[in-house]
Amino acid sequence: MHFSHIILHVLCFCAAAVNSFSWNGTYPRKTCTVASKYRSSNGTLNDSPAVASAFAECSQDAVIVFSEGTDYNILTPISATNLSNVEIHLQGNLHLPRKIATVQAAVNASNALTYSTALYWFKLAGSSIDFIGTSNLTNGWIYSYGQAWWDANPVNGTGIAARPHLMSFNTTRGSLQHFKSKKPIAWGVQLTGDNITVSDTVVDAFSTTGSFPFNTDAFDVTGTNIKILDSLIFNGDDAIAIQSGAHDILFQGGTIGYQSHGMSIGSLGQNQGSFANVSNIKFNNVTVINAVYAARFKSWIGGQGLAQNVTWSNIRTNNVTFPIFVTQTYYNQGSNQTQLENGATVGRPNNSTVQMRDFRWENFIGSINTFRPGDGSCVTDPCWYDAGLPDLNHTEAMIMECNTNSSCQNFATKNIHLFPEREEATTVICLNATAKLNPDLGFDCRNGTQHRKQEAQHLCLAKLMFFPFSNI
Repeated sequence: MHFSHIILHVLCFCAAAVNSFSWNGTYPRKTCTVASKYRSSNGTLNDSPAVASAFAECSQDAVIVFSEGTDYNILTPISATNLSNVEIHLQGNLHLPRKIATVQAAVNASNALTYSTALYWFKLAGSSIDFIGTSNLTNGWIYSYGQAWWDANPVNGTGIAARPHLMSFNTTRGSLQHFKSKKPIAWGVQLTGDNITVSDTVVDAFSTTGSFPFNTDAFDVTGTNIKILDSLIFNGDDAIAIQSGAHDILFQGGTIGYQSHGMSIGSLGQNQGSFANVSNIKFNNVTVINAVYAARFKSWIGGQGLAQNVTWSNIRTNNVTFPIFVTQTYYNQGSNQTQLENGATVGRPNNSTVQMRDFRWENFIGSINTFRPGDGSCVTDPCWYDAGLPDLNHTEAMIMECNTNSSCQNFATKNIHLFPEREEATTVICLNATAKLNPDLGFDCRNGTQHRKQEAQHLCLAKLMFFPFSNI
């Protein structure tokens, strides 16, 4: 089954008409309809100046319209950071440059060559921003032409240089509706701000050639009070990454997969001089297909901080290599542009740990990838996701690698039904999650050794039949 067919089954077809826009204020909202030169120039001219003009003219109490069925070339980045009470209606399609060198020139000119100084092709900021796409699958897309970038990655490379991030969305009391991204170059949407609802997202980072779509995060979250609902994300990195500063986040509903790295907390603690802090995070009712990870926590050796009150619940897995994975000894194999924070990547002293408190995993059901574990991101030996672990049988439902015997407290598991595809007994690997500090862990943590889960009261073994997803 092709990716587009999955979308057709998941999403309904209903195009929002431009004349249906509404405003509950006491005066009419100004409307700016963006003009396009795409058709008249046979797709060669740049529409970014017209877009920038619309954002300047309609920056407050206004509606900005990209017309239905109309294509726009966004050949240079857009920055609109003084918006207030603005609706952006994407009924047409936006196209980034097809040529890699054109995009790289923009990134190099911005001198934004690290993650923390990244160039965003779309930078939107202000209060009460609503970005409204359409459920009509022929419109409302941002085309980034990332396949060429993935194919250009050299052997054992982790993504070519000077890649931009797609969008920074920084608002208070805003929304991101029906956001659709086709073949992103790398990172997707950075969510900052407060009180944001994201709904009905589609991210297609499915490689058609076998080359790996490195760093194609869908959402990186540093804001507060954010809900991300009913997503369809096929990518080659975190579907969602909760980063330091994120609090009160809900990721609920939908399907993630392909070669995804799942629903992640982190990475945290790379900058040893900064205190990482995340709390009140919930992932609920999500199906994970063909991914490396489903539920994942990652923090660096020598990092400091606190991650507290995190729950993954009602998670369905099909052919997932590591359904539940915790590491407090993470490292990033990528180049400087992939490093989330300043801080050494090797030779780090193990003198502190990002503390984990009140973590819960409940109601997991599905299969563990035992036949072809991993993904195409492995460029080292041992592979980055196997480094530091004992020999794996890939029967492991859970791997919990706590750095010290006090760095993981109040872990709990309940109703974990995860089964190797080889129909062998399910196992766990656990280190330093002591019974005294984790009375509801649900199994005996034996410091790094493989052991069966049959002893645990809440971790059940059985044989289930699953439909294959290998044709997705």
